[in-house]
Amino acid sequence: MNRTFPPERTYRDIISEAWMRTLEIQSARDDQNFFDAGGNSVLLVQLQRSLTAGLGFKVPLQEIFRHPTIADLSRRVETLAPSPAPVGRQELNLYCLPYAGCSARVFDSWKVYAPEFLNVIPVELPGRGSRCTDSPVSDLPELLDDLSSAIDVDSRVPYGIFGHSFGAIIAYELGRRMIADGFPGPSALVVSACRPPHLATPEVPVFDRPDRDFRQRLRELRGTPPELLENDELMELYIPVIRADYSIIDNYRSAGPVDIGCPIVALYGSADDDADGAVVEQWGAYTRSSFEKYEIPGDHFFLHSAEQEIVSRIASEISLGIPSAARLGRIAEKGA
Repeated sequence: MNRTFPPERTYRDIISEAWMRTLEIQSARDDQNFFDAGGNSVLLVQLQRSLTAGLGFKVPLQEIFRHPTIADLSRRVETLAPSPAPVGRQELNLYCLPYAGCSARVFDSWKVYAPEFLNVIPVELPGRGSRCTDSPVSDLPELLDDLSSAIDVDSRVPYGIFGHSFGAIIAYELGRRMIADGFPGPSALVVSACRPPHLATPEVPVFDRPDRDFRQRLRELRGTPPELLENDELMELYIPVIRADYSIIDNYRSAGPVDIGCPIVALYGSADDDADGAVVEQWGAYTRSSFEKYEIPGDHFFLHSAEQEIVSRIASEISLGIPSAARLGRIAEKGA
């Protein structure tokens, strides 16, 4: 086991107590199915919250759904429980989300440029990279359920979220989801090459276009390698993934400026006509904390051509504006 409890408190005990509290019953068998016992989707979320409070870490909804008995879930939790945080952890974890259709492996090289205190953590979305066998997700709440399990809140290490283009909207919404679920919010949000949420939804949707038109749109965006666009076999695999991302952004509806509760740093390309300096300036309305914007040489996909400068800028802003957990606490108290 990765986590220890007093002898009278085992994973099975905690899960059983949360189970009975959620279903409002006095006893439960280890082999009883949660849904057969009266559970539903609403109660499933309640069970997840109760388990989080009891276990001290978050169990993804999909894991509870796939292991609907106390016995099965207890065994699964044994493998999901986080290991104790090693000595000398970096001061801040930076979770990185790529643009539409892209794998998080695009951030692998960032680890070379990152200073010691900054732990770069690429977050892979379903359907690509190391998760290529998972079905792509075209529903934002479902995607946030999936991605929130990647955030390590158990170690209590402060974290930031970076997102480029489509990934920036997901980063913002992921930060909001963490707060709504009762977990610590991000210590920093870095948005790159992205219009603010209230301007992010395209006027003309493209996710439901025929394959030929859809591929043409990808050519216009110049974010997809030409050799990939010309390979029909590869595109059969690729199109469902990027369609799922476009479905999310094409159907995205912003609630307007909602404070994310942390500093925001916005990066924009010097030759990006879609998200220029004047547009990204409006990200400032999404925080009552500090807001900074910086121009990076390049077009909308400067993520590929200015890696070292991007990492250097992020590290500089984080080290100056959010140098420690204690400092973060003082900023939060001042903002309140």
